Amino acid sequence: MIRYLLASAFVCVQLFASAQLPDGTTLYDRDGNKVEYATLVDRLKEAQVVLFGELHGIEATHILEQNLAKSLFETVGEKLILGGEMWEFDQQEIVNEYTNKLINHKQFTADARLWPNYNKDYRGFIDVARDNKLDFIATNIPRRYASVVYHSGPDALLAFDKATRKQLPKLPFTFDKDLPIYADIAEQMGGHGSENLATAQAIKDATMAMYILDNTKKKNLFFHIHGEYHSKEFQGIYNYIKQQKGKWDVLSISSVMQDDVDRLEDDNYARADFIFVVKAMKEDNTIENDEQTEE
Repeated sequence: MIRYLLASAFVCVQLFASAQLPDGTTLYDRDGNKVEYATLVDRLKEAQVVLFGELHGIEATHILEQNLAKSLFETVGEKLILGGEMWEFDQQEIVNEYTNKLINHKQFTADARLWPNYNKDYRGFIDVARDNKLDFIATNIPRRYASVVYHSGPDALLAFDKATRKQLPKLPFTFDKDLPIYADIAEQMGGHGSENLATAQAIKDATMAMYILDNTKKKNLFFHIHGEYHSKEFQGIYNYIKQQKGKWDVLSISSVMQDDVDRLEDDNYARADFIFVVKAMKEDNTIENDEQTEE
């Protein structure tokens, strides 16, 4: 028995020896204590859902996403499910064809609606599923439906047929406009379409939570990536999951930029279960995603 435990410990060390935090970054827990990569993986493997809030276009966050996906697969195997906001639920068929190796990468990129930075930032992540025969779930609401909500409010979705509505959160869907992440949108917009923009943001969060819940069984671990805004301070996707599965072990990671990565700034305490700090660049090179739904 002792020999087995020692062998297992050695295997764990080997698994994580080559997968560490990217250079120029530091990981903290919600109380500001530094956390090692192996400790992070050891905690995440016990969860049912892990919500990774990234900074779009910041290389370090995408490196960590891919490292964690590989390490979690090495730890929990086929129990792992991957997914992210960068893929919308009506893309699921082509996602399945790609991850099941029925089509090649050129065919996938030709027909799928992919973000401009897909090849650089997300191909490695989805390829963890392709290489290891894992389920990969497209969780986000198609932009056209979010746009309808922005222009006409969520009740406008009732005009769509039953088959379409079954793929969306049940209407009327729960929306707490007083949650800080949604109230901030209203404040920033200064009353110009603010309520519907916040609602469009919320229906994205509710949809992603729905597809995470629908595809996670008791023994699964769903590792989901999305913009940091979608789960920061235990709101957004996190809140929608907890509304339905209050006893689930849901862990969140928030990515933030700081000038000094050797201490956690006061404003970033309790932002998530784990806070991934990236050294701030002189210019903000973050990539805008599809948060704007008014088009």
